[in-house]
Amino acid sequence: MGNLFNPDAFLWRWCSRILDMMILSTLWLLCSLPVVTVGAASTALYDAAVHGVRRDEAGTCARFFRTFRRELKPGCLAVLLWGPVIAALVWCGTIIGTAVQEPVPVLAATTVLVLALFFALGTVAWMFPLLSRFTFSFGALNRTAGQFLIVHLPSSVLLVVLLAGCAWACFRFLFPVFFLPCAGTLLASFPVERAFARHLPSQN
Repeated sequence: MGNLFNPDAFLWRWCSRILDMMILSTLWLLCSLPVVTVGAASTALYDAAVHGVRRDEAGTCARFFRTFRRELKPGCLAVLLWGPVIAALVWCGTIIGTAVQEPVPVLAATTVLVLALFFALGTVAWMFPLLSRFTFSFGALNRTAGQFLIVHLPSSVLLVVLLAGCAWACFRFLFPVFFLPCAGTLLASFPVERAFARHLPSQN
């Protein structure tokens, strides 16, 4: 019975992790409200989730804000570059079925659109974890994210599906936004960290 009230007990450790996930998801939401800052917020979320929740390191919230401030400029630049691209591709997807009536053109246009959207989302999915861990110029960040997208194609497919699924659930039902951003980030961290370990084994 004494172990039940021990702060190091299994139950309390998991309760603490769940609370951290909810706090980080809420911080991500609040810091993303200006929209242009969603890149910096996503970078901070990945860094804090991996170190604070997955690795159980202290100072989770402090780490979030520290990374957010540090990566604010490149994160905003990434959103300004890729945000309009992704928005335009999604918009094209909503009108392509009504704009083109012939089956063959529809299939061809849909294939091109899906590939382009996959490339954009896949690049973004790798970009913010890379930014949270390493220092790049903006051009090198985009180039490296594109390289990871291609070299780790199966992981990239998983990351895109996870990103799209989390975004759909948060927009469709709203309440998942208070826990799903961090939960999805933690799931994404497994293939991402495995890729980091493969290419840069000396980095932590």
